[in-house]
Amino acid sequence: MEKEVDMAGKGSISRRDFIKVAAAVTTGLATQWGRLKDLAAGIDGKGNMPVVVIGAGLGGLSAAALLARGGFPITVVEQHEKPGGYATTFDRNAGNFTFEVSLHATCATLGQTRPILESAGVLDKIQTVELPEACRIITPDLDLLWPNNVDAVAGQLAGLFPSEAQGIRGFFNQMMGILDEAMVPIDRNSLSDKLLFPITHKRMWAVRNKTLSDILDDYVQDPRVRGLLSVYWCYYGLPPSRLSGFYYSVATASYLRFGGRYIKYRSQDLSNALRNAIEAAGGQVLLNTEAEGIEIKDNAISGVRLVGGNVLKAKAVISNASVPKTVQMVPAGIMPGDFLTKLQGYNPSLSSFVVWLGLNQDIRNKIKGYEIFILRDYDPEKAYAAALACDPLNGPMGVTIYDNLFAGYSNPGTSTVSIFLASGYDPWRIFEADYLAGRKEDYRSEKERIAKILIAEAERRVIPGLSSMIAVMEAATPLTNLRFTRNPGGAIYGYEQSMDNSFMNRLDNKSPLNGLYFASAWTDPGGGYEPCLVSGAKACNDLLKDWSGS
Repeated sequence: MEKEVDMAGKGSISRRDFIKVAAAVTTGLATQWGRLKDLAAGIDGKGNMPVVVIGAGLGGLSAAALLARGGFPITVVEQHEKPGGYATTFDRNAGNFTFEVSLHATCATLGQTRPILESAGVLDKIQTVELPEACRIITPDLDLLWPNNVDAVAGQLAGLFPSEAQGIRGFFNQMMGILDEAMVPIDRNSLSDKLLFPITHKRMWAVRNKTLSDILDDYVQDPRVRGLLSVYWCYYGLPPSRLSGFYYSVATASYLRFGGRYIKYRSQDLSNALRNAIEAAGGQVLLNTEAEGIEIKDNAISGVRLVGGNVLKAKAVISNASVPKTVQMVPAGIMPGDFLTKLQGYNPSLSSFVVWLGLNQDIRNKIKGYEIFILRDYDPEKAYAAALACDPLNGPMGVTIYDNLFAGYSNPGTSTVSIFLASGYDPWRIFEADYLAGRKEDYRSEKERIAKILIAEAERRVIPGLSSMIAVMEAATPLTNLRFTRNPGGAIYGYEQSMDNSFMNRLDNKSPLNGLYFASAWTDPGGGYEPCLVSGAKACNDLLKDWSGS
């Protein structure tokens, strides 16, 4: 009988399932085009196997590019006027300012996602620049600049907190060790690999049921040190007490080891490159085109119904839309009840409140730091509670000075800055009905109030004189995210990446309905640029395996 592993009181996972998913983590993320190409080549009659991809976010675009290059007829439908989802830009002031919607940093051209971009035919079509440093952290009593060097960061913190020096170095060593193990492949069909996994992958096995807070307990106790070591929690949407330590370790260690990159000139370049690759391979991307239903005939997918009534024929559908939205598109009574019950146990992730500023001055290299975290205190649990309330004075806040990336980011004599505040959806729910009906007076008043506070905080803590430099200001709320992405709760990371829905338990890319696959932040492996690209590759892999019978 298989041993069950308790997952922080939220269900359990068997040794077999853990090793199965661990194998996917160690070997499946860096999907090789050769393997997918071989699978595609072995499928006869591809011209009669149309695939419709719902949504042109990174997950949908990567899946579509891979399948189009494999010879399948691909149609991507996207309700927005441009491809990319959150990986997009927008212009203001007659195009004098081009604002980045979401990208701060990515490792997409490195590590596990590099072969995906290469396989999709876009790796050589995009440029990236290395971030000048890992981050800057401003606290009530410290102002730290973390270099792109793990040992240097550990040494800096050890010098500031000598009584915790050993634990600080131990924590970083543990994270890097987990990443090392996650890059060592295992064969899930090998009995010896399964039996030896707790020995060959000791660190991964040791943290399988630990939150980030649990891992911190093993190494450090000083609240200030704990707050600094968990600074990236906001990138993943949950505080240390609820966030998978495995997830935090792999993602953060990858970022600190490989160094963050930014896509030059904006994330829209990546989205456009993927669109071009799809079309160059014979596929099509239909913008301003919204899907409203998935057609089923004789217990098989037959097409996708568009708003307006037109139907696109399909033998399979890959949905980049949110899982809740996708399920709504399927005729009632088709999806298994246990699957629908499972989804009810998941929650949408945090959303965001973002202020974009176009400045009438060049501040490049006049303010230190590119990605700047502002910790109001050292308690991430308190910060998370403030985020849920969209509290601009206490929530997790970040300031990004894009011009510190490279000369020429903005037009001469100007600068581009964004201010980020993690936000829950509930404070905006009271405006939802009026907002969707076009009645936005009260909503705009609240949006302006919060934006002004964030600008004042950024001026006080980071950029002196900021308010006097503003030429253009734009702001977005969770309702803005809802409007442009249709994501429930304006979620920016899909389903929240909790212990019961992270890595080992993350929702599969293959749905219970034959021919329907998910490729988005809502499924495996989760939210973020790299995970979404991986999700598209995984959906492509699942589809090809089903059609090839392998």
